[in-house]
Amino acid sequence: MSWLALIALFIYLTLGWHFCRTRLAGRGVIHTGAETALLLLALAVHGLALWPQLAAPPLHFGAAEALSMIAWLALITYLLGHLAFPLEGLQPPVMGLTVVLLGLSLLLPPGHVLTYAQNGVSRLHFLAAMLAYGLFTNATGVAILMRLADRRLHHASASLLVQKLPPLLALERLLFACISVGFLLLTIALVTGITFSEEIFGRALEFNHKIVLSVAAWAVYGLLLLGRRLRGWRGRVATLWTTTGFFLLILGYIGSRFVLDVILHKPGIG
Repeated sequence: MSWLALIALFIYLTLGWHFCRTRLAGRGVIHTGAETALLLLALAVHGLALWPQLAAPPLHFGAAEALSMIAWLALITYLLGHLAFPLEGLQPPVMGLTVVLLGLSLLLPPGHVLTYAQNGVSRLHFLAAMLAYGLFTNATGVAILMRLADRRLHHASASLLVQKLPPLLALERLLFACISVGFLLLTIALVTGITFSEEIFGRALEFNHKIVLSVAAWAVYGLLLLGRRLRGWRGRVATLWTTTGFFLLILGYIGSRFVLDVILHKPGIG
């Protein structure tokens, strides 16, 4: 268990309590500068905890690392999105998601060393794939919040958390920002994995369930972006396509990694 991850978790818990108190309960004083500084500190500490597993050879990956990385990307997504969109009110659910995911990652066993060759191409493939999965996970979380925000427009009795969410348009823009970057990264991961299969995995390409479902998810997200551009898809259509693509990714990769690492305790190759 990384002590750096524990420090990051403590900062996240402190900020989560502060955001719930100031944004939901309306008590206390909002100090945006201090909040941002603490968020950046937590992000840096969390990143240092992730570095040995995901960036320093030999690479490790499993369910624990996946959850921790998704939590880290959720915070990055919020911080970058807050620079471009009015996301005030999103802090409590973001911190809640971050705390839960990082907390779970600390309870799970560490992932296994990746068995394929460690070279520039394999690291590019691995990092592009993991970042894409993390961004699509965050996009799915935003899609869920969009459905909740849509309820706010139609039900006056919506919960306090729903009432405090950012405008639906801001969430929609954040959703498509995550999907656009995630689609680019997934494209890189698929191209490198298919083109350099022997260099990365040491064997010819095999069209197994992971590749088929990953390509299917890539097609779903690509069609969503195309539909957004040509037909103006938004709202419930966008959230439906987003969750469908994420479900395919879960079936294709993250689910199999969870079974291998947590249930069967067997190493995988990627």
